[in-house]
Amino acid sequence: ALTGNASLEAWWGDLLGSGRAFDTDQYFIVCCNILGSCYGSVGPSSVRPGYDGKGPDDIPDSVPRDAEGRPIYGIDFPDVSVRDTVR
Repeated sequence: ALTGNASLEAWWGDLLGSGRAFDTDQYFIVCCNILGSCYGSVGPSSVRPGYDGKGPDDIPDSVPRDAEGRPIYGIDFPDVSVRDTVR
């Protein structure tokens, strides 16, 4: 099942554990984040690659920035679907 985040305990806590539906004595449980989700490793609010924060960057002023002034993807973040993730 797809959940809002990768914390199996948060979403399926009553079903997780020894002798339960997700029997951790019998199965190795893996939960994955979806790229682009608010729980994923990178998303629209992520700092753009190539920006190290050590000096002036050459990213145009029109690019959105976070509260610390670092350039972020914003609406330029590529559309990602579950289908992309499971290919």
